Amino acid sequence: RCSTAPGNFRPSSPTMASLSINSFNALCGKAEGRDKLARLFQYSARALVGLSALSAPTTGSALSRVEGHARTAMVNLAGARRTHRWCKELPVLRSIPKCLDISDPVDRVLDLLQKASLATFMIIDHVGHLKQWKILPGGKRAGAGTIQLGLKFFCFSNLVGVVTQLKKYLKLVAASTGDRKEEMTCLKTAFKHLLLVLQTAHLSMLYQSHDALVGVAGMITSSMDLQAQWPPAKPVAATTPVVNAGGRELAKSA
Repeated sequence: RCSTAPGNFRPSSPTMASLSINSFNALCGKAEGRDKLARLFQYSARALVGLSALSAPTTGSALSRVEGHARTAMVNLAGARRTHRWCKELPVLRSIPKCLDISDPVDRVLDLLQKASLATFMIIDHVGHLKQWKILPGGKRAGAGTIQLGLKFFCFSNLVGVVTQLKKYLKLVAASTGDRKEEMTCLKTAFKHLLLVLQTAHLSMLYQSHDALVGVAGMITSSMDLQAQWPPAKPVAATTPVVNAGGRELAKSA
């Protein structure tokens, strides 16, 4: 428990910091923050493409032009994010040996499968990227086909993530620790992985749903990731009552 004595601060709430220019600037100062912001706009554009398609716009109409602009933004944002994805597999690969330190054999296998499939997705994605640039020959799979193959591994990684988080949640419930915050965190993470399964199944052509549905799901997961990258709120200085000579209390900032 934090003290309210002078010189101490009350802990900030776990919510995002106030929406200020300084907070937004701090977010954009991080590579991961810029990536999640671009992802939010990328899937917003995909949702717009899907919603426009539901209306079946005629060629040359205003809605058709909006759909075309949204598709252009979606494709170019995806390409830009793919360019900045290089070397992101290195931390994942380095963390794989730590899986062997997990005592529970089921958790060990799940963690290994999730990380190995995630790293495989990133490596295959690089190969597809090089094929798009015509640096590597297309072969049986062109750049888009190779990228879709990588997304199948990403889909599997998120499916394992759902199982892992639900297993952790059930373990917490069985332990009756009463830690509702941790339980809700597990459910929230499982929900995020589930939405990612929906997205990657569609993008990899494993199971196609609809661009509107995938776009909205992507906006939700992007917002969740963006909130995690948002700068934390600064602690607020505590106040302690100060009594003057007349016995009147004055609020004094600590």
